[in-house]
Amino acid sequence: MITEAQTTDFYKLLGVKPDASQKEIDRAYQKLIGKFDSSDGKSDSPDQPTLKEQIEAAQEAYDTLSNKEKREAYDAVAQVQKGSEPLTPVKPGPLQFMGGREQAKNSKHQNVYQDFFGFSEKPFDLTPDPKYLYLSPKHKEVLAHLVYGLQENNGFLKIIGEVGTGKTMICRSFLRELRTDFNIAYIFNPAINELELLQTINSELGLPGKSKSKKKLIDLLNAFLLEERAKGHRVVVIIDEAQDLQPNVMEQLRLLSNLETDTEKLIQIVLIGQPELDKVLAKDELRQLRQRITIQWELLPLNLEETRGYIQHRLNVALGKGKVRFSRQAVEAVYRFSRGIPRMINVICDRTLLIAYTEGTKKILPQIVKTAVKDIGSLVPIESWSDKFWKLVIPSAIAAGIGFLALNFFALPDFNEKPQSKDIAALIKENPIDLSSPGELINYSASSATVAPSFPLNVPEVVPQPAAVVEPAPMPIPGEGALNISDSGKLVTYLSSLTLMESKLEAIKWILQAWNIEPGELQTKEDLETLEETNQLLHYEMNGTMKRLQSLNYPALLEIALPNAQGTKYITLSSIKGDVGVFGSVDKIEMPLSIINSLWTRKAIVLWKDFENLPESFDLGFEGKEAIWLQKNLRLLGYFQGREAPLYGPKTIRAVRKFQRNNNIKDDGKFQTDSKMLVYNLLQIYPTPELVTR
Repeated sequence: MITEAQTTDFYKLLGVKPDASQKEIDRAYQKLIGKFDSSDGKSDSPDQPTLKEQIEAAQEAYDTLSNKEKREAYDAVAQVQKGSEPLTPVKPGPLQFMGGREQAKNSKHQNVYQDFFGFSEKPFDLTPDPKYLYLSPKHKEVLAHLVYGLQENNGFLKIIGEVGTGKTMICRSFLRELRTDFNIAYIFNPAINELELLQTINSELGLPGKSKSKKKLIDLLNAFLLEERAKGHRVVVIIDEAQDLQPNVMEQLRLLSNLETDTEKLIQIVLIGQPELDKVLAKDELRQLRQRITIQWELLPLNLEETRGYIQHRLNVALGKGKVRFSRQAVEAVYRFSRGIPRMINVICDRTLLIAYTEGTKKILPQIVKTAVKDIGSLVPIESWSDKFWKLVIPSAIAAGIGFLALNFFALPDFNEKPQSKDIAALIKENPIDLSSPGELINYSASSATVAPSFPLNVPEVVPQPAAVVEPAPMPIPGEGALNISDSGKLVTYLSSLTLMESKLEAIKWILQAWNIEPGELQTKEDLETLEETNQLLHYEMNGTMKRLQSLNYPALLEIALPNAQGTKYITLSSIKGDVGVFGSVDKIEMPLSIINSLWTRKAIVLWKDFENLPESFDLGFEGKEAIWLQKNLRLLGYFQGREAPLYGPKTIRAVRKFQRNNNIKDDGKFQTDSKMLVYNLLQIYPTPELVTR
């Protein structure tokens, strides 16, 4: 609860009235933060609070007044104080502290477990506080695309994401990144008609917005846009929860995008919403608007590693580093029940910390997380592979047992009528099963077996022998006609001259050449997709380190985030020799790997070929000749021992896990994409390019 030691008037601090709406509070907070962005960070005297303290106080005021329960508690305490000791006036704008730094610190809202863990504040609050933004690779991509879209002056941008994935957090952080040359109209309540839309946009931009004439409102807006463009300013309309917009309001937005000069758009529109937004835009009457969306991106849930980083990031921001520890299994439990959605991670972790506080422990174990999940209720976890296995095995075993009993009762002859004079061991000795030709053990049919075309059914040797081995194209040799770059500034200058798509197309030509594929005239994304489909190239996207790239040993397309909001670019890492890499863009580039590490977002795209058209994923219980192919080739690589059989059983899983551990792949025993790529790369019979010569 808010204590009676509270002395700062949050309403006056933000410059709003006590009955201010959430919209007015948002606008006042944005203006105040904008003043901080333009200040030099120095205070006029030693008694004045520092810029950091001013920002913290503004953030506290905004958090309190934006939360219904916190605001009611604050108002109640303020009313008590007015009856005894009036609040000292605080002028809006530069923050004035009434009781010095210590009193401001003491006025913090205290959570029940905050003191126990030593947090400065609640680390897993549901309020979208921009300072808690965790820039996972997914969030970086969205933020980079927003910035890039504004730089390129695209008319419409669209960002979608599931409920709770952090769209509003991204939006607020995005607004904080913009400087004074942008005018923003932020609409967070899209349940309005066309007239109200125009009125809201004009009011947000500081224009008269009470007129009931749409023509007059548009004329005022158009004149304002021309004035701002003459000053070198840009105008952006951001609509949150855009899936709730009515089709006629969407059409009005499209008409607004027609406000332009002969050479450029005067207004840019950003639509942020849930996946339902795509369904709305798919309507035939909105096809014109749909065609104008030039940049679109989807914000996906976090994966396990990103969930671990997200939890630690929020603890660090709340000054909880080293004060509480989530075990690896606890994080996995949080991930499974939250499904990687940040809002649900916050809900689960907040309840988990409360339970840990009641138990007097600072080490979070999976049992505590499960108790928290049970308290919350209605959370359905992601199924693990073992869950799926048992769901499949138990019903299958029961069905097989019933079938066997039925067969034994109705169809099998009564062996008791003619007792056998020999036991089972003797019968097997006389009639041994020849396991050297596994193809004869099972009667495969076109309807019941999944057999890749390249596997002969009755040939003992299952390892395929390509008709003609094509040698991969020679990789660029360091120092041979390469452009030398010695610092990151030169690389930034080089890449900044290219658009996002230009950099991607130029970079990917190097990977195609490594596969002995002539890239020809690649000019559009469609050209690239056609070329990849024709040559049966597959995409593998990953987030990892340089060490992981070297383990996979394929040339890779790296995503680069240029500093100072200059956008996202791509460059190909073609080969590595020691600490130096050879890269591909418009030119062949040679530079130290340390330079690229400072700009690389850790996202990489690898093109690869599935030479044998293997099933999407091998797992425990899989049956088929592909299992024999895998066992034979793992034997060649020194990981499998024993006789091959058309079953992906425990022996195969142990071999796959050993192979994965030795090659820095997650050792889950599943033969998935990264494992396939590496097996093809390690075997000599498949013509794959190499990042590092083995």
